[in-house]
Amino acid sequence: TALIQLCRIVGAIPYAVSQLDKADALRVLGAEAVIDRGDLPTFVERVLAATDGQAIDAVMDLVGGEMTDLFIDTMIGDMQRRTTYPRLSIAGASGGNLSEIMWTRIYLYQVQIVGVSHGTREEAEQLIAWIRSGELKPVLHGAFKLSDLHQAERYFVNRGSNYLGKIVIVPDAQWDTHGAPFAITSAEEPGE
Repeated sequence: TALIQLCRIVGAIPYAVSQLDKADALRVLGAEAVIDRGDLPTFVERVLAATDGQAIDAVMDLVGGEMTDLFIDTMIGDMQRRTTYPRLSIAGASGGNLSEIMWTRIYLYQVQIVGVSHGTREEAEQLIAWIRSGELKPVLHGAFKLSDLHQAERYFVNRGSNYLGKIVIVPDAQWDTHGAPFAITSAEEPGE
């Protein structure tokens, strides 16, 4: 959810890969289109249909596994029309640590592959500035007390990716009498 907003902040056009039940919320956050990650044999075709046949310039791969090679396929296009090299940033492996990749496509299409874990202090300060200004709105799915950490972990594991936003752990002392954390707001406040 943050990545979609960050793309819009810096002027990029984000396309999201998710379950279709999250599509409306992702479009509200700024996704140009949402491509269902189901039906893998037609994934690349559906991405190219969403982009009017244009290859994707950059991918942030949070999934890994069999999706990585498919993401590379979405970035391969007419090299005559490109002004930059395609860039694949790897930042997760929820779909598996092993990916089978056709390496010839990496060098023939000059795909740049970068591992991403965390940024610089300056980048963190910029993120905080965007949050403070309201340009970047953290999306929260829910919160748990620190004393309920095991319950939060079970919730996270059992739900898999069937929720939208972050699950936050709040120190018990900061939990108000209504069962909600202090000073935490999300992109969509109740009633909006």
